[in-house]
Parts: sequence; structure tokens; C-alpha cells
Amino acid sequence: MGSTQAFRLDHITKRISDEFSLVDINLDLHPATVHVLIGENGSGKTCLLHIIAGLDQADSGRIHFIQTKPHILFLPQEPQVFENLTVAENLFFNCYPRSWNGAIDFIKIKQTTFKLFHELGIDLEPDKTVRQLGYAQRQLLSAAKALVHPWDLVIFDEPSAALGEPERQVLFQIIHKVKDSGASVLYVSHRLDEIFKIGDEVSVMRQGKILGTRMVSEIDKRSIVKLMTGKSLTERYPRFIRSIGDPVLEVKNLSSYPILKDISFSLHKNEILGITGLMGSGRTKLAHCLFGEEPISSGIIRIHGEEVVIHSPMDALRHGIALIPEDRSINSILHYQNLVLNITIASLERFKGITGLRTGSMFHTVRKYSDHIGIKAGNINDVPDNYSGGNQQKVALARWLAYRADIYIFDEPSRGIDISSKIDLYNAMNDIVAKHGSIILISSDIEEIIGMCDRILILTAGTIVAEIPHCKASPERIVQYATRG
Repeated sequence: MGSTQAFRLDHITKRISDEFSLVDINLDLHPATVHVLIGENGSGKTCLLHIIAGLDQADSGRIHFIQTKPHILFLPQEPQVFENLTVAENLFFNCYPRSWNGAIDFIKIKQTTFKLFHELGIDLEPDKTVRQLGYAQRQLLSAAKALVHPWDLVIFDEPSAALGEPERQVLFQIIHKVKDSGASVLYVSHRLDEIFKIGDEVSVMRQGKILGTRMVSEIDKRSIVKLMTGKSLTERYPRFIRSIGDPVLEVKNLSSYPILKDISFSLHKNEILGITGLMGSGRTKLAHCLFGEEPISSGIIRIHGEEVVIHSPMDALRHGIALIPEDRSINSILHYQNLVLNITIASLERFKGITGLRTGSMFHTVRKYSDHIGIKAGNINDVPDNYSGGNQQKVALARWLAYRADIYIFDEPSRGIDISSKIDLYNAMNDIVAKHGSIILISSDIEEIIGMCDRILILTAGTIVAEIPHCKASPERIVQYATRG
């Protein structure tokens, strides 16, 4: 690590709301160094990133740069891409190479993109339109932008949240290349293992303050968690012993063009069934088929032994299936609507009275589920747009808990949320199966899949290639099956 600072933050203060501010932030970022910033949702990390990237201004304090006009690349948690452009055009959008006459050199763009992706092991065609890409593919495309220009600082905000282990390795390869170029890297993550895999320094944020900065070589997971949360966490994946009941959902030879082929599995009462695989394996496609959002080419679905037809989400809901989708911002949160409507929208039939909706009963339900899963602050007039990612995920979950479904499909439920919120989520899942519900947990986080699931199905190229019981699951075994083909 270099001895000089490429960037220095001196006494940065920023009022965010009446209840929250960034307070006296001091931080040094060194050349050729990966500095990991970690903290719970709502601790102020993204606000601080926006100030460093020039997207917002501090109320007081200064940022010192070695370079007069530093080149800073900010890669937010949600990939910023242009869906109507190709992969290559997106990759070079900020810095198109020019030919001798000043025109954009599209041939060079394609050739450089192909060469770079081949070196990184990213299976994306330069000419492919971005609207055809999945979330994880967009994330890798966004991260690769760090390698097509000589940046002084690259800021990654939760880039690995939707990536499986092989894709994370590609991301880490990109970060190491950026570091080797001499740039500073500021990396925000909720995954503790990433600190030790790529980090040189780590700073912990809580309640708008940086509590401390340490060399990664001088700190362990237990110390980091205690700094983040103010308490010790003895069990990240709470589990309890329970009896698995009869099948509640049976899928036979399900296919959905062009990805899913001949999918067969069962889900039992009181069970948490895990489904994992690499990006493009068909995980989310399967969830959407079961919820009626994607057409099924062939196959049979039985619920409680009875064959059913699911053509729409309304069909799925009538059969007791609820989906907590991967992208909560687009598919879960009712933007600019209060907490009451966000939580009760799926259950309005229950609140019908003679002259209209029984608002008192609605308020009681919102408070009940807000308290049950720990939504902060949980005021009925809150607009969840202003909540942290973890609390937005809890709002999405509370909606379907209030609906009282029999089968819950969780698609990447812990993506981008902090450790405490994850444990609240896992406890809510345990509560569902303790009350005789059943869960399909779709996740790229192998530790989460092993920690929470009774059985694990592995998808590869749209086909189930293995079923592993909890007692025989290991990261190595799962990755071995997931990378077949």
C-alpha cells in the first residue's frame, strides 16, 4: 500500500434528514489499494459515496485530491446501462475511442470488448443488446467499465450482491486489475468474506459515523460484526429442528422456452427448499413460471395433490403462492405510497367493510407485521422509498405475510441488505415454516443456501443437475455441480 493519499476526506458533515446526518467523516484512500467500506443499511454509506463521486455536496468539510482533475468512476448498486445499446457500446459509453476523422471507432470497440471479456471469462457477445441481459450479467458489464479507462478512483457499491461464486471471482479479477493499474478502489459490501478476499483496508460505518479504520490483516470477522451492529452475532443462519410434511407443490417435466427444460421437483410442508446456480441458469425464470409471470411450454404443476393451471399471478395467488421478487425497487415497492398501502395492497379483500375499507384494521395489521419483522421506523405514514434496502425488503415480505400464503418463493431475498436485516429475514422464514408454510429460496449466495435450506437443487443451463440434502451440502460440491456443462 502506498504511503501517500490519493484522496483525503477531512471532517465531512452532511445533514440528510431531521433524524440522520453524516458526522465528521475522516477517510484516507491510497493508490493501488482496495478500501472496503462496510456497515448496516441506513448507516450512511451511499450518502458518503455520492459526496465523494461529486453527486452531492457536503455541508462542511473538504475532499483533497492529489490530481487536479481526478478521473472518478462511480458504479452504483443498480447497474446503470442503456438497454437499447449493445454490450460493447455500453462498456465504452463514457470514453468512446475515435478514428482518424473523429468518428466513433466501432470496430475497435467490438474488438477490445471481445478481447477483454475473453481474458476475464465473461460469456457475453459484444453485439448483444443489453435489454437481453439478466441482472448479474449487467452487473459484470458495469464492473468491466473500470478497465477501459485510466481511472484515479473506482467506487463499487455492492457489486456482488446478485452474483454467484464463479461470477464473484470474475468481479474480484476486475478489482485486482484496477488495483494493479495504480488506481484507488473504494468497495462497499455486506459480505464479510469479501473483506478478506480483496481488501487492504476496512472502515466500519454506523449511524452516520466512521467508527474505525483498520488494516484487513489486523482484524477478524467477529470484531467487524461487533463494530457494525454494536453486538456480537453468534449465529448468522438460525435454524431449528422440525418435521418435514407431505408434498404441497409438485412440478413434473416443466419446460419454458428457451431456458428451462424438463424441470421436476417437489416442495414439502414445513420445508425450505433451496435453488441455486450460475447466472443464466434459469433460477429467476423458474420463479416467474411458478408465479404465472412467464409462460410454461409443457409440464404439470400440482398443489396439495391437485393439478392446477397457472397462467397469471392472480392464478398463483388463488392457489396460495406468493413471490418476493429479486428486484424490490421495480417489482415490490409501490413508489410514493405510504407503508399502509404497501403492506396491505395484496390483502385488501380482508379489509372490506360495508362502506369502504376498515382503516383501523389495516393500521393494526401494518403495525403487527412491522413489529414482527423489525421494520424501522415503521410509521404508517412512511414512504418506503426513503427506507434502506433492508427495510424495503422487509416491506415486501410483510405484504405477503399479511396475505397469509401457503407457499413463499424468495428470489435473492438478501441481496444488498445488511447482516442484522438478513437475520431478521431468516427468522421470518423460520416463522413461516414453523406455522406450516413452505418456502422456495432462490439464491446465488451459497453460504445462505447451505445455512437455511433442508434440500438444495442446482440448476445448470435450465436443467436440475443435482439434489443435495442439507447434511451433505458444501460450497465445493455445489460449485462443482453448478459449473458442469
